[in-house]
This record gives sequence, C-alpha cells and structure tokens, in this order.
Amino acid sequence: MSSEIQTWSSNGKLLITGEYLVMEGALSLAIPLNVGQSLTIIPNSDKVVHLQANKPDGHWFFVELDLFNFNVTKTDNYELAQRLSEILSATRILSKDFLTSGIGYNVVTDLEFDPDFGFGTSSTLIANIASWANVDAYKLLDLTFGGSGYDIACASSKNPIVFQRIGDSINVSDVSFDPVFKKNLYFVYLGKKQNSTNSISHFKKHSNFTSVDVDAISAITKELLITSELAEFEALLAEHESIMESILNIPTAKSLYFKDYPGIIKSLGAWGGDFVMLTNHYTEKEFRNLLQEGGFDTVFSYDSLVM
Repeated sequence: MSSEIQTWSSNGKLLITGEYLVMEGALSLAIPLNVGQSLTIIPNSDKVVHLQANKPDGHWFFVELDLFNFNVTKTDNYELAQRLSEILSATRILSKDFLTSGIGYNVVTDLEFDPDFGFGTSSTLIANIASWANVDAYKLLDLTFGGSGYDIACASSKNPIVFQRIGDSINVSDVSFDPVFKKNLYFVYLGKKQNSTNSISHFKKHSNFTSVDVDAISAITKELLITSELAEFEALLAEHESIMESILNIPTAKSLYFKDYPGIIKSLGAWGGDFVMLTNHYTEKEFRNLLQEGGFDTVFSYDSLVM
C-alpha cells in the first residue's frame, strides 16, 4: 500500500453579478476568495474512509464510510455524512475505479471560513474530491448539488472571472477587476444562512423573467468591468438589484435592513441572508459603528477577503 499523502485546496467565492440568472445564461462576475478548503488523504489499512472535517473554530463533524457502497457506519452528523456518501457515490459513477482497490483512507478537510457564510463549502469540497478522483468537477457538481458551476470555476482561479453557462457549454475568462474605489467596498454578513439548493428550486418554480432580463444583467456585468467611478458602479448595482427584485418578488436587502443607508447594498448569491456588498461613504470607524448598531458584526473589507 502506498503511503503517499496528497493534499488539494480550492478557493471560496462570491458572486458579484448574475445571481440566479447565471443559471439561465447571464454573463456573471465572480471573485475567488483568499479563504477556501483543503482536503488531505492518507492511505490506511482499515479498508474504510475515515473523514475528519474541521472548521475555523475546531471540529465540525466526522464520518466513517465503507468502501463497497459508501454506507455510513459511524458519524456525529448523519445529514452531512449522508451528503458525503452521495458525493463519493456520484464520483464513482464518473470514475468506476474510484476507491475500488481495497485501500482505505484517512481524510481531513480544513475549512477556512464559517460554513454558514455561503463562501462555497460545497463547491470547494466538490472541486477537491474531483481532483482526488481525477474527474470533471462540473459533472460532479451536476450529479450532486447542481447549479451553474461558477463556484467551481472560482475554486481554481487566482483572478476574478466572468462566467457564462448556456446548456452544457461553459465559458470562463479571467478579467481585470480591481476597482480604484475598492477601499469603499465591504462585505457584510446578514446572519441568515441560505441553502443554495433550496434557493435554486424556489427560483425555478416562482421566478418570472425573459431573455431581456438576462441580457440586461449581462450588460451590467460588462459595464462594471470598465467603470472607474464609484457613483456609476453604484448605479449599475442598483439597476441590478431592481431587476432581480422584480424577478424574485423578494424585497432588496437595502429595503429590509439598510433603508436610509446612502450607499448601495448588493445581494451576493442567494437572496435573504448570506453576504451583501456595501459601498462605504463614511470613515472606517463610523461605518463599522453604524453596522454594529444594526447588529451586523461580521464585516470584511474588499482587500481582506478577495484573492
């Protein structure tokens, strides 16, 4: 049995434009983060998969799976353990030889951000397992969580990207997105973790949009890449929020939480509780005090989070 230890790492992500409509062909802007998730495998002689998952504050969950059909034999979180079993089973569909040699593994995953943040807990795991098995990460995503795959693209990118998926055709391009006003950009956690799979399902059942809306979001994405004025940047994002509010029939984060705030508040990803991007027109101290008064304690500056 080989004693080789292998490790893979993937970046977290934030979707700046195109939430929901990225699944419908909209050109979307996404940024990889300087936090992500690693996966390390160590062969063992136990003929099982032992996985220990860690998060920033320590233990997250553990699971033991048999090698035959990845049944859960031990765990302290059955829901997450069963999800992992499904991912490994899907991986074997794509690679029939995956974990069939009888060699077991001790697997350790280290998540560098709070799993409630929506930074890509699932996508970074999918990307790492796909690297382990040498399978197509987009296909593995399709067999498991679903979604457009922009988060898979961010997992291995060192630069902001524009992403477009039309059917099975995926186009990813690195772009130069480094706003001169980035010192005014902040990411704030609303504290209500959203389930991406449920959000996608709700969108597909209840949304009402046309190709005109998709084209409008694509146009906004293109304009954001070339604007050098904060006011224009804010106007473009305000237009984006207005379009999505009409499609989703969900109030904007600004109307719910920041009604009188002078800057823009842009939802990132699933609406309703993950992160938003704010433009700051105050001093740093005034800005953070204002957010704390509103109960928002998790705040990242642009440069502290973006790769």
